[in-house]
Amino acid sequence: MANTKLIKTKIKSITNLQKIIKALEIVSTVKLQKIKQQTTNFGNFMTHFLSVLNTIKDKVDIFDEQNKINEQLIKEQTENIFGRRLIILLTTDKGLCWSMNSRLIRHLNEKYGEEWVKENVDLFIIWKKGFDFFVWTWWNIVGTVNIKDTFTESDLNSLFVFIKQSLKEQRYAKIKIYFNYFKNVITQVPLRFKLYPLDQDSFDSFLEWIDINLDNIAPLPHDQLILEPNPKDFAASLIEKIVQNIVYYAMLNNKASEQASRMLAMKNAKDNCWDIISWLQILYNKTRQQKITQEISEIVGGSL
Repeated sequence: MANTKLIKTKIKSITNLQKIIKALEIVSTVKLQKIKQQTTNFGNFMTHFLSVLNTIKDKVDIFDEQNKINEQLIKEQTENIFGRRLIILLTTDKGLCWSMNSRLIRHLNEKYGEEWVKENVDLFIIWKKGFDFFVWTWWNIVGTVNIKDTFTESDLNSLFVFIKQSLKEQRYAKIKIYFNYFKNVITQVPLRFKLYPLDQDSFDSFLEWIDINLDNIAPLPHDQLILEPNPKDFAASLIEKIVQNIVYYAMLNNKASEQASRMLAMKNAKDNCWDIISWLQILYNKTRQQKITQEISEIVGGSL
């Protein structure tokens, strides 16, 4: 027969654990709302940014230089079979949402896990969970950034400087970013996006991803368009800004996915606590009833 005192102690312990889990769920919920607000604000900024792009698209072909570079890279890859890659990987800062990281890690291992391919891949990892894993598995990590839950574009300066320097020195044939796209609270989709060479198809994919049609955005009113210092340099700086915006938006989505995943994990843990408490309460009542029945039987038996 179970001990009623021990059962009550277990119920109390799980109840206290449930309170802690509920507090963590609330924290994740608040953080999720904040990051969703940041994402909304960024969407408003992107609308204005694309208005500028829509205004100058007939004057400057921002993908012209990129297409020339891409043709050269294709030629080099035909000769070298596999050009060097830079993978920017967005993981998580804390635990309780490892499934997000595992999906991206599994994809990287499937695509680049072979030794001869792996040695031609450099990783720049954001947040420490992915960094810990890939250090342990001996991948070539060229940089890492570990920032807080609330961040701005200025917190990513080290990454942007590294990308700019890499493009200047033409270190990589391709640069891709891997992250989790926040579709809704329940669904987070692992995605990859080609940052370099950034061609028209890649940019169209980005517009589709953020659900914006460039044709529906009215160009800014202008009487005379002036591009400084010259169209070529202006196009290069604009491409750089577009890449930065894509990286920042990917980070917002990845952080929102992390908070949503952690919030759901806490909710499931809290619900499991309720199930265990209910089961223990039933067990406690049965044990208590058995003890009462046994005591009554002993009293009746003694009186006879």
